[in-house]
Amino acid sequence: MMRILSFGQITGAETANLYSVNMVSIIKSKFYGDGKEGDFSWMLKQPHHDSTLFLFNDNEGEFYKHFRGAQHTCSAGGGNAAIRPFQCLTEPRALGIPTGSYEQGPHYKGYSRLDDHVKQVLADAFTQVESLISTQRFTSIAFSWDDKTKLGGYIFNTAQGVRDFIVEEIYRVAGKF
Repeated sequence: MMRILSFGQITGAETANLYSVNMVSIIKSKFYGDGKEGDFSWMLKQPHHDSTLFLFNDNEGEFYKHFRGAQHTCSAGGGNAAIRPFQCLTEPRALGIPTGSYEQGPHYKGYSRLDDHVKQVLADAFTQVESLISTQRFTSIAFSWDDKTKLGGYIFNTAQGVRDFIVEEIYRVAGKF
């Protein structure tokens, strides 16, 4: 059954949104500050997230360096990409999902549309997500959520159609397991 969890500012009177549908939970995580739910760096250190795969917004260049096994430092990035080093562990806990590029062109600093190039990059990314989920080490997938744009993120100006597609792919993959 897929469960959808929303974390952020949860008071004693509120509970996370929880819907049972499959075995992999979706955690729609909102950032409200350091050192609490919504802060991926903090969440990765919490025992109740030991079986959570964290998806962070990545840039295409860093994603492909990792994906293709090229030489790279796997260093922390900005925003939720601060957890990039966790994808380089022997047993990865995180994975980057590209939302734009630093290469000059139509997708500089944010995918501008869901064209064939972007679809292929995202297909490569979600192949990796499926591969990690299939190890059965993960019972949930966390990603940055924004009530307005669905996929959170502020470093790149990613087109809404691309954000929607990424969120749909997260649900599609979770629904397979």
